Amino acid sequence: MHTFTHAGHTLTWEEHSPGGHTLIFINGYSANRTFWLREVRRLAHLGRCVTLDLPGHFPAQAPPGYARLTQEDLLDLEARAVEAIVGDGTCTLIGHSTGGLVALGVAARLPARVRRVVSIAGVVWGPLTGFLGAYQRAMGRPGGYPRYWLNYTLSKCSWRLVRWGIGLTYVGDREAYARNGAIDEIVRRWHPTYRQSRIRNFYVLLATLRCADVREEARRVACPVLAISGGADPVVPPANARWLAANLPDVTLLEVPGAGHVVHWEAQELVERELLGWLAAHPVTP
Repeated sequence: MHTFTHAGHTLTWEEHSPGGHTLIFINGYSANRTFWLREVRRLAHLGRCVTLDLPGHFPAQAPPGYARLTQEDLLDLEARAVEAIVGDGTCTLIGHSTGGLVALGVAARLPARVRRVVSIAGVVWGPLTGFLGAYQRAMGRPGGYPRYWLNYTLSKCSWRLVRWGIGLTYVGDREAYARNGAIDEIVRRWHPTYRQSRIRNFYVLLATLRCADVREEARRVACPVLAISGGADPVVPPANARWLAANLPDVTLLEVPGAGHVVHWEAQELVERELLGWLAAHPVTP
């Protein structure tokens, strides 16, 4: 595990395979690097696979008194970490949800380093919808944070509760989600790290996403972009991915009808096939 420190934050990244070109995976809000277990295995033959934290998401460490994170702070921190990872090389950024927002913002800042972007259910603007949107609307109201804290405290009790909670609140195609046995291994390995993250740090990022808007930055992204979206995403509406397809110069849109926010788990074979095909159709040199 490698570390990078800037502005009081310490981010960590883990390298999973060697290669000339680097593929950097960035998880979403409240997740951690283990989220990418299957994708790293499937794409390891394509180059150096690296998983990178979000601020405050264990094992990343936030500065003392951490209570606010602006979008600019988030993107600056992640861009500096990407520079530390790739050096003079190039990379492909693969982000889920908040990680998709980060990938777009970093690609706009580092056009010489970022050659491709894959946004899976990526946030382009806030606020969120569904249960996360409800938490955002409750911010600052009496009882808002205690209810939020209780929910996440309970989810730390068991990986099975997390799997059940994802199916209840994030998923569009619940039958496909329930059938996917690979999720058990991912969530079991994810949960011990998840338990060590501070709930308050999750809340800080959720507040950032309430007013997030990366459209201005995204318009500057000239590299190829694959935007994958679930047509029934209850958290990040597919309008986000459709906007990318309508406003960026080189976007391939894959919208999966009936799938939700974890579209790559609900339509696993389809998404993997399309992702591998898109990467092959947009080759890069180290």
